[in-house]
Amino acid sequence: MENDPEKEQKPAQRVQESMKPYVKYSGLAFQMIGALVLAAFAGQWLDDKVGNDKPWFTIGLLLTAVIATMVLTILSINKK
Repeated sequence: MENDPEKEQKPAQRVQESMKPYVKYSGLAFQMIGALVLAAFAGQWLDDKVGNDKPWFTIGLLLTAVIATMVLTILSINKK
């Protein structure tokens, strides 16, 4: 008879193990949202401070935030 770790786990442990990916990825979503909001506010503030007619800093910071969060998300998904 082999000892199967899956059968030895209590139901609460199995539920907790199955929730880990959801918690991890919802945390990533909140990080992405936070980075985008921060980039938008910082870009608007810089555009107002410099006096730009067009929102160049906002666009640049938002693009940077999107690229950075996508890279971090991909790295996190590939990491076990």
